[in-house]
Amino acid sequence: MNIKRKRVKAYVDALGELLMVDEPSRELAVDLVKKALDRENVEPLRGASKPDDIYEKELISLYIIGCKGLGIKDEYKYMFEKVFHKEIKYDRIVQVLISNSTPHKAREIVLEILPTLSEVDVAKILRYALTLYYLDFEEPEVVVNVIRKLRDAFPEHEDTIRRFTKFFIAVKLADEISCGSIRNRVEKEIRKQLLSIKTGIEKSTPSDDYVVKVAKVMFNIPSKTLDNIFGGS
Repeated sequence: MNIKRKRVKAYVDALGELLMVDEPSRELAVDLVKKALDRENVEPLRGASKPDDIYEKELISLYIIGCKGLGIKDEYKYMFEKVFHKEIKYDRIVQVLISNSTPHKAREIVLEILPTLSEVDVAKILRYALTLYYLDFEEPEVVVNVIRKLRDAFPEHEDTIRRFTKFFIAVKLADEISCGSIRNRVEKEIRKQLLSIKTGIEKSTPSDDYVVKVAKVMFNIPSKTLDNIFGGS
């Protein structure tokens, strides 16, 4: 079983356990997803660091699997509204951002959904879009669209968007390495620069060292493969 399937299994298991309790909560969901990932011996979705709130961020993954994968949101409406009230808003916001609305209109609607939009919220909205891509529910172009629209609608959050864009590019490169689309240093460098240009975010090119770390965590790519491409970065 590859690492992505192991993660999905952990999310499904955590959701199954959450549905069995009378009073579900965000705190319980965080605990269940941590234990489920530990049982599968896989890391949460993350970059090079492992922040203290990383398992709380994984509620995005649980929500997406429950809605897009299992299709149980309507059947278990009480649980979803109680536990995933934040993720429901992120879902709505991503749909707004990938629509044809202008940046000005998108800003208005997003602030109606989240009037106190913070740096943390911006990062989680971007994480929501990335998780849709990573779990194969959307194409990577959706993430690019969300990045660009968020930057245009909320230029005051450009630093947060830039940091996240580096993570997205690293994940996309790792995905292409995992699939065999990138096989050497030249192909890697070309794709890295093209992806950075495609996002439209300046200074968003991740370092090789960062890409290597993401490739190991997110796709469990063997060190030998990475050494052949990155020259032992």
